[in-house]
Amino acid sequence: LLVSSNFILNAQKVLEQGTVKMEITDVKSEDPQMAMGLEMMKGSQTELHFKGEQHATYMNMMGGMMEMKVFVESSKNQMNMLFDMMGKKAWIESKLDESQSVRDKEIASKSNIEYDKNNTKEILGYKCYKMTVTNPEMEGTTLTGYVTEQVKTKANMIQGFQSLEFAGYPMEFTVSNPVLSMTMTAVEIKDTVDESKFNFETKGYTKMTMDEFQKTMSAMGMGF
Repeated sequence: LLVSSNFILNAQKVLEQGTVKMEITDVKSEDPQMAMGLEMMKGSQTELHFKGEQHATYMNMMGGMMEMKVFVESSKNQMNMLFDMMGKKAWIESKLDESQSVRDKEIASKSNIEYDKNNTKEILGYKCYKMTVTNPEMEGTTLTGYVTEQVKTKANMIQGFQSLEFAGYPMEFTVSNPVLSMTMTAVEIKDTVDESKFNFETKGYTKMTMDEFQKTMSAMGMGF
């Protein structure tokens, strides 16, 4: 009983710093061709390293074909993003409060976030409760997930919803629309952080503004 109680206390402690590894655990589409492409994304992982006002996100997709690293220092209002897609490298430096597009800010202002604390789920030892996000201008698109208030970071890696602030950290979330659905789940969490993860090297990267980067991605059929 003592061992069991100790495990529960350790598993549920509040994290002011740490590392969370997220993984795409499910992808679905009614379109067979799209479903094949999405299957390549399954198993892709994202690592979040956080400490106080700093957080760094490392994303690796499609077996390393695409890598993205985002470094944020909230106290300095700074964001740096390094993007590498098959050798094409871009470095985007911006003020944190200017890093979101007008469209992203509109989504944030009109989104409705509902929490159901009676609908709970335990993920990696952390008790989470359900969150649902809807937006009248994103008809057919829904974000559902399970958040925990015991992981203390403002980092938000949910594509298309980065401007939103949640009551807790999403340990699991599913974004679904009429075309596809994707689920990302925390598969590992640690209470330690490697501070070297907050350092980055821009050599070999082409510097762009956020607007230039977003236009480049849109031309490639990718939204950021």
